[in-house]
Amino acid sequence: MKVPFSTDAFPQYPADAIETFGSISRHPIIANCGYTRDSGEAEINRGLASMISYGSLFLANPDLPRRFELNSQLNAPDRATMYGGNDSGYIDYPFLGSEGN
Repeated sequence: MKVPFSTDAFPQYPADAIETFGSISRHPIIANCGYTRDSGEAEINRGLASMISYGSLFLANPDLPRRFELNSQLNAPDRATMYGGNDSGYIDYPFLGSEGN
């Protein structure tokens, strides 16, 4: 699965924002932007981030913790329906075990 919202398109961002800011912060760090199950676990294991935010993956997978636990296939986020002001892209993604998964 392609990472949904990578920072690659934003050259003004530090190449490794968690390293840049996490190493100087005294506060808990929430890493965000394009993490997958594996890359999120790797980030936590590096020891700088306290938590990982899975914004768009959570929108597309309302049962994301269970899918991660089972290493199940993920629904791909549909960016075209996000932030559109109605139910599409928020409450219409199938749960694990639903038809089509």
